[in-house]
Amino acid sequence: MAGRALAYPYKTWGFGEGMALLGVLRAAEQLGRPAWIDAVAELLAPSLAGPPRPTDHLIAVDVLVELKRLRPAIATDEALRRFQAAVLGASRPVPDRPPVHRPDLPHLATMIWVDCLHTDGPGLVATGHPAAATALVDEAAAVLQDPSGLFSHGYDTATATPNGVHWGRGQGWALHGLLAAGPRLRPRAERLLTALAAHEQDGSWRTIVDDPAAPVEHSVSALIAADTLRDPAWAAMGHRALDAAVAALDADGGLPVSSATPVGPPATYLDRDTGTYPWGQGPLLLALLSARKEETT
Repeated sequence: MAGRALAYPYKTWGFGEGMALLGVLRAAEQLGRPAWIDAVAELLAPSLAGPPRPTDHLIAVDVLVELKRLRPAIATDEALRRFQAAVLGASRPVPDRPPVHRPDLPHLATMIWVDCLHTDGPGLVATGHPAAATALVDEAAAVLQDPSGLFSHGYDTATATPNGVHWGRGQGWALHGLLAAGPRLRPRAERLLTALAAHEQDGSWRTIVDDPAAPVEHSVSALIAADTLRDPAWAAMGHRALDAAVAALDADGGLPVSSATPVGPPATYLDRDTGTYPWGQGPLLLALLSARKEETT
């Protein structure tokens, strides 16, 4: 799985890339594969310096922190500052509504999306801004999480309208962000987990979780396993999710998941191409490493 993860053509940074690279670094340490650490360091080197970029909010802080621990000579401070500036300084097209990350793109200028929860909050916590992380994730969750406990994929700050689609992978992104951004958000995470449990099918979920006719989306299982295996209240569901994701692996360690998915109406989610992507490899690799550590202790 780590080898397949390294074979992906990373944008550094794009959505979902961080979990895969973090998984590779942790696998390298656990399995004694220093060449994998070197490969990640080489891949990230061009992104560590330079002027601010529109995608700086996607810098995976946990990957840089881990890489710095493993390779202390690597300079990560500038990239971490760019992340903080992008997230803490994000613009608010509507003053009393959540900040947006891509005001430079007309079709996204007023949009927030659930995907960002997997980097915004965890990154702020890791860079020493836990209160800001809690506030930012809670502000987004307040408009994305509906009374069912599930999250819409997107929310237009100009019209104050969520898209109303409970995208499977988005529930995993939301769960990761809620759990990482502080204990005050645990009630939101519990409501989400309870809603996900109601739609579970033997450790699997649909690409629209509350649409029983939608195709199965294995990245949901991987994400839920990665964040629940060590939670006593939800570990049983996490292990079912892990088993379902492992059963879906191909012969070369690739997890088939849907391609990158924009915010849209329900039809947008139902006919995606599938392939081996970081947002499948990463969370499943992290879940497997967590389970392995559990077995050895």
